Amino acid sequence: MKKQSKQRKKTAQERQDEIFRKMSAEKRIEVGAKLWLLAKSLVGDKINYGTKRSQASSNRS
Repeated sequence: MKKQSKQRKKTAQERQDEIFRKMSAEKRIEVGAKLWLLAKSLVGDKINYGTKRSQASSNRS
């Protein structure tokens, strides 16, 4: 019989965090930019980055 370890399974978020923690800052930026472009191509009509800001936030300097 095999002994079962009592370690809990990691969540997808925990696994993703581990992967990103091991990456360099440059690689994180590259991956983030590619994911943003993918999302933009999939649902571009729903992403309005900075174009629909409230009056209060757009007046900040």
